[in-house]
Amino acid sequence: MIKSMTGYGRKEVNIRDKKFIIEMKSVNHRFLEVTFKMPKELMVLEDSLKKTLQDYVKRGRVDVYITIENNELNPQLQVDWDLAKQYIQMMKEMKDQFQLVGNIELKDVLTIPDLIRSEIEFADMKVWKDEFIESFREACQILFQMREVEGTSLMKDFQSRLKLMGRVLAEIEGNSSLVVNEYREKLMNRINEWLGGTIELDEARLLNEVAFFTDKANIDEEITRLKSHFGQFLVNLGIEEPVGRKLDFLVQEMNREINTIGSKANHLELSQSVVELKSELEKIREQVQNVE
Repeated sequence: MIKSMTGYGRKEVNIRDKKFIIEMKSVNHRFLEVTFKMPKELMVLEDSLKKTLQDYVKRGRVDVYITIENNELNPQLQVDWDLAKQYIQMMKEMKDQFQLVGNIELKDVLTIPDLIRSEIEFADMKVWKDEFIESFREACQILFQMREVEGTSLMKDFQSRLKLMGRVLAEIEGNSSLVVNEYREKLMNRINEWLGGTIELDEARLLNEVAFFTDKANIDEEITRLKSHFGQFLVNLGIEEPVGRKLDFLVQEMNREINTIGSKANHLELSQSVVELKSELEKIREQVQNVE
């Protein structure tokens, strides 16, 4: 069954006096792209978390947000003393080099980027790592379930539109003979009008002309291929593996056949039917972009 690339998953878990909030949202993308926004102390887990996510998502852009709320322990402020010493030393050298006036004050030092950082103690990460990853997996499952629900909705929409397109195509197939008949009648009327009935028509040449037009206007092959594309599309809707790219290719092929039918269908009713086909196919094309 197809899955949508749009989804959202959220999980809150309390581990060792810390509250972890895991959120992830996914949108359509040509490939699988995962981005993490989380405290740097958790970056060591990124590879494990990404592998876990890949068990549930094969295609799409997924943004993962992880925040931490301490229930009891406050974040620890850490000063990068080596960085401060280097900056102060450089300030003194610049003062001597350019003979600058003034003293180096605390306010000057406090403007140094990344001098003071807020850190949370994670000395016991090995103890709660597995529990955290399991909670992350639960958030992935929620995301996966939402993508499944959206996929079911897309599948029903595709089936409904293809059923309608099948009926329209059947009408086109049934009316395709009208093109030849009308052409033959118009051709005879024009010849009679030009000749005024003074010269007898060469029936053989007339039939050759009609036969030539019939071959040129024949849409049987396009109809057959279009029916095949409809069938392949429906079959792929039930496949478990990602089929979004395959469906997109089939839509392009459908569009090619419909355009060819439109160029050959020199008839008002057929042209109207072709417009209806293209309208439904465009709606399918837009939705296919969101299929995993």
